[in-house]
Amino acid sequence: MFDNFQKHLRSRVEISTAEMDLILSRINVRQFKKRTIIVKAGEVCRFQGYIDKGCIRMFYTDEKGHEHVVYFGFEDWWMGDISSFVTGQPADYSIEALEDTIIFFFDRDDMEWLYSKVPQLERSFRILVQGALISLQKRLVATMSSNAEVRYYQLLQRFPHIELRVAQHYLASYLGITPEALSRVKKSIIEKEKKH
Repeated sequence: MFDNFQKHLRSRVEISTAEMDLILSRINVRQFKKRTIIVKAGEVCRFQGYIDKGCIRMFYTDEKGHEHVVYFGFEDWWMGDISSFVTGQPADYSIEALEDTIIFFFDRDDMEWLYSKVPQLERSFRILVQGALISLQKRLVATMSSNAEVRYYQLLQRFPHIELRVAQHYLASYLGITPEALSRVKKSIIEKEKKH
């Protein structure tokens, strides 16, 4: 059951069998049906989770009730409101399962205990957080400097099969445009491809 998770950790750092057994002893496994809210904004996010199967979206709801997708998570990704998890303050974001999803959870106390017992796990999370920060910075620059068509291309390059798993209105929200604008972007791309 934990094969992918073990490969995920071992692809980043060296972890002995005994250390892996300790880590696995602290995992909580939860299954969520499609459309289930896993984390609700305003509540404290008390865990970090590894997505073993499925797809999630993390989103922010503004004062007018409009949802803004911050990121999507797929198999072999981590999810959670990291700010809420670290500070113990209410989450700014909600997280929803877009498919039936299986997540391996670690609560904060277990994570801290594991960091003290398995220093390589803390190193693995440092590498993970660094990668997430790099992605966030690249996305921020793209949002400020690229048009919708370029951002859409970049999204498809990063996640080639995303359109098969995520509804168009969520993709549009992630790109910061309306679903109608995304339809126009797709139409423009098709027309350009026909000319070539």
